Amino acid sequence: MLQLILQALTKKTQQWVECVTEVKQIFSSKMVLRALVLCLAYSGLGKPIVVPQAGHKKVRMGDSVTLSCALTKPMEVLQVTWQKDSEESHDNIATYSETNGFKIQKPYEDRLNFTTLELNKTSITFWDTRMDDSGCYKCLFNIFPSGPLSGNTCLSVFGLNASVHHNISEDHLIVICNANGLPEPTITWNNLFNSTPTQKTVKHKNGIVSITSKLKIYNIQSISAQDLICRVSNTNETFELPVKIKGEEGSSLLWLVVIVVLLAVIIVLILIMLFWRKILCKRT
Repeated sequence: MLQLILQALTKKTQQWVECVTEVKQIFSSKMVLRALVLCLAYSGLGKPIVVPQAGHKKVRMGDSVTLSCALTKPMEVLQVTWQKDSEESHDNIATYSETNGFKIQKPYEDRLNFTTLELNKTSITFWDTRMDDSGCYKCLFNIFPSGPLSGNTCLSVFGLNASVHHNISEDHLIVICNANGLPEPTITWNNLFNSTPTQKTVKHKNGIVSITSKLKIYNIQSISAQDLICRVSNTNETFELPVKIKGEEGSSLLWLVVIVVLLAVIIVLILIMLFWRKILCKRT
């Protein structure tokens, strides 16, 4: 296939050569074949196109990742804009122009920056990726006088977040375990105490799956500090979240006893002082 493309390139005008030269300078050897195909499709029309460095990138939550795009031929670009696709619109996250410099929008301003400040090619880097960074991004070149050209690249952040909390009422205990992850997580309990958990699963557009498992236990007295554990896992990670109940109750009870004893001692001391003061007054 590469040989056929090269044969076709030799039959075309100087635009083919310019396209291939520009592509080889920007991208690694693994990306050259893809870029050559794009040159073959578009350069004959005399129009530049936007080539993303990668169509889809994967990164572990908390790590850094760079997204890049470039034009196949130099153009008079007024501004470069990065947008994140949402369900209803394209939200600007970063812009760069020679006139106004660069601007990072909230909530990305503390963890994202331009790492290539040029108008014909652009790169942004996430320094601390989060689960909600997953999604597709558009690099948009505003060209004078022809108008905007854009390319798309997608990002998948894999990882696992989990939390557990509980609420004690008069006759039962409610424990809720939450997990957000990519790939899809699972939630299990080490002990159900004759109860049946209810589970809710939500699959988000960006690929992240949220799971909530709710456990309602009536035999509270049978649960000790380490008897109830929520286990959250996916193909990459596993968490164990203990539900500590007795320890919390014991700690609260201990503080209550200490406070009551201190108040009693203070009251006794005050009464003794008043008693001795009364005796001294009678003697004088």
